[in-house]
Amino acid sequence: MPRQVIGRDLVAVTEARHWSGGRRSGDAESLLHFWLHFQGVPVLMAHGSGESLRLQFAEPYAAYDMGEFGETRVEPAQRPDLLALLPGHRLLNAAPILGGTMQPAGLLLRFDHCSLVVASLGDEWLLRLADHE
Repeated sequence: MPRQVIGRDLVAVTEARHWSGGRRSGDAESLLHFWLHFQGVPVLMAHGSGESLRLQFAEPYAAYDMGEFGETRVEPAQRPDLLALLPGHRLLNAAPILGGTMQPAGLLLRFDHCSLVVASLGDEWLLRLADHE
C-alpha cells in the first residue's frame, strides 16, 4: 500500500463489475477491479491476479460490451457491497497479507470505522469485514 494514502480520507470507490443479461453475481464474484479515490493523491487501482494483489496509480477505465459474454460496468460502489462502506472514512493503516510468493495476496485495510480484508485468491476476490479494534 503506497504510504501517501495512509491517514487520508477516502472520498469514493469505483468498481468494474461483470454483468450478464442485465444481472450481476454477488459482491466478490462479479468484481473485476476497483479504484480507491483518496483526497489529495492520484486514484489507486487494485488488480487481483492469481494469488497476488497489485496496486497502481491509475484512473478507472471506461465500461465496455463483451457481446454474448455480457458487459463490464464501471460505476461508483453501491450498498450493500462492502467497498461501498468505505467512502467518507479515513484510512488509518494497512498491512499486507502474504501468500505463497513475495507479492502480497491481499491487504488488511484499517479505517476509522471498520477493517476490511481484500485479497486475490485463485483469480477470485475475497472481501471480508475483519475485527476492528
